Amino acid sequence: MLEIERREVSLLRASRGWILVYGRRKVGKTFVIKRYLDWDVYVTVSRARDAIVEDFTGVRRAELDAALEMVSGVLSSGGAAVVDEFQRLPEGAWDLLAALHPQGRLIASGSSLGIVGRVFDRRSPLLGLIQPFKMDVIRYADAVASLSRHVEARASLEWGILLRDPWISPMVDPRSEGDPVRWLCDSAPQLVMSAQGLVGEVFTEEERTLTALYESVMRLLAEGVWRPPEIAGILSSRGLLEGGTPAVTGILARLSSMGLVEGIPLWRSGRARVYYRHRSPLLSLLLYLEQKFGVSDGYSPEYGPVRSAFGREAEYSVGEMLAERLGGRMAHHVSERKDVDVVVLDARERRVLAAYEVKLGGFTRSEAREAVERMRGLGPPRVGLASLRDEPPAVEGADELLGPKELVDIARQLHESALESGTRG
Repeated sequence: MLEIERREVSLLRASRGWILVYGRRKVGKTFVIKRYLDWDVYVTVSRARDAIVEDFTGVRRAELDAALEMVSGVLSSGGAAVVDEFQRLPEGAWDLLAALHPQGRLIASGSSLGIVGRVFDRRSPLLGLIQPFKMDVIRYADAVASLSRHVEARASLEWGILLRDPWISPMVDPRSEGDPVRWLCDSAPQLVMSAQGLVGEVFTEEERTLTALYESVMRLLAEGVWRPPEIAGILSSRGLLEGGTPAVTGILARLSSMGLVEGIPLWRSGRARVYYRHRSPLLSLLLYLEQKFGVSDGYSPEYGPVRSAFGREAEYSVGEMLAERLGGRMAHHVSERKDVDVVVLDARERRVLAAYEVKLGGFTRSEAREAVERMRGLGPPRVGLASLRDEPPAVEGADELLGPKELVDIARQLHESALESGTRG
């Protein structure tokens, strides 16, 4: 198994005091804490409200009260204790933990984004005692930088899109596999089943029910249907929705709060202000496979459409990386003529910094020229072309030409810089 070196490790190691590590399920919280942080006792709270305890004596099941006594003892003696699945802990136990502060080091981990609101509510006994640390899907730059040590540039850029979700790392080795899209198609039945289970777990931890309505919204997003009015029209025609566009907007907001969906700012795109998409490229692709081809019913996906969907995810992963390099935020431009793949706004989203056309394959000279002219016509101060396959052709008006080597170099620079910053604390 190839392990992705994540910047969160150095940041967590440099952190001090009590922390709450939170994020969607299966983004690697438990793996990072267990493997890279120092702790004396590790308590996982079960859904049945008992606990699994791990310490120097081994692993065993215990009643929750007994497990909390072990945590209290470790903290009182100045040690480090982990409480995993913290959102399952009765809030009455928070008073016990708060009374021990600032003794020892408490590392709480929660697989619910809702836990943040509860812990930092003004009535919470832990308010002011514990600092939040969010873990998301792996940064694209981290994935590419790690993979580039083992495979060629193009492969690292393509496999990095999928391996941003760490839960598939044990299932595939890019050193021995070829095309990631072919692997995705061949492995679709097992992966789709895992993805559906993951989504169900997220809803369970957020104390919500995964209804047909929520699932349909997520599948439509995976197909590239992102406008709330369009989603509302489709769902209404299927008899799944009452309330129209406002109801869809509310669903998208709730999915965003769960870490499943994100809203990307739209720049100069008419009345539309937000482009909704899945936060996880892998989850987006797997839901697309199910929605488009009915993989769980035994149908096989077609390579061409899956490659196109994969290209869309490549645009956004590369876009996030380019925005990080410029210290800005990724945005998007849609129009009746043709979209601009990546727009980078400043951190306050007030000023455009650059625009890029990103392709999974290569550019012909005419494609490169047309893309540059289109972006220049919109007025960004800097425009560029990026290809995951080969260096784009030089055309008049292009400020940057980014091929696989240049993209990998950017990933490595961002990754190394983040690691150095984390080490410095």
